[in-house]
Amino acid sequence: MIIKKINYQRVLLACLFILAGALGRILLRDFLPGLPHWSMTIYGITQPVFILDMFFVVGIFSLLSGLVIGGYYSFIVPIGIMVLTDIYYGNTFIFLFTWSGFALMGLLGYFARSKISVNIKSIFPVMGIGIGGILIYDFWTNFGCWLGWYPHTLDGLLSCYVLALPFTFWHLLSMSLILPISWILIVLTKKHTFNVRQYVVAPLEKYITFATFAFLGITSFVLLL
Repeated sequence: MIIKKINYQRVLLACLFILAGALGRILLRDFLPGLPHWSMTIYGITQPVFILDMFFVVGIFSLLSGLVIGGYYSFIVPIGIMVLTDIYYGNTFIFLFTWSGFALMGLLGYFARSKISVNIKSIFPVMGIGIGGILIYDFWTNFGCWLGWYPHTLDGLLSCYVLALPFTFWHLLSMSLILPISWILIVLTKKHTFNVRQYVVAPLEKYITFATFAFLGITSFVLLL
């Protein structure tokens, strides 16, 4: 009975999102323009001042997973992308915050899903959700950086967030350029391949989804205390 209720179109779309996100994060990196690598040392920590990262690839698919598919896939898609690409790139303890941060972007899209119509006019609210998701992600992941690498003082906290401003600027810029294009592609293909409204999320799936997000956030915080 449970198997009959599986919406295989949702599963296929989620797999496509994960595959496209993972390949995009790995393969597109070489196409970003090279910049001088500036770094600075503060509190004995050497970190880059600014680099062009592939945040926008995972961020877009995280947001769209919540907006278009919803439910479990709001966190399955972003975490699936990060698991595959972190196997390739490697990571540090910060994966606790990056994984849960992208999952939060998926949840934000899921919250907005019922209010977003899949049409061109929705570009502006989708952009607003994207900007909100970036700010939440950067606030959360930089909080993790402060917990793990910086002195647990007000000065350490401020230094962490100030040094992260160039990265936030890049995240906002890259998402602002790519997200509208991605949304237009979703609008153009919806009539031929999928309909966002047909993906009904059952109450149990909603509860499990919210519980999973809460678990990810609490675990990330507790493990660094």
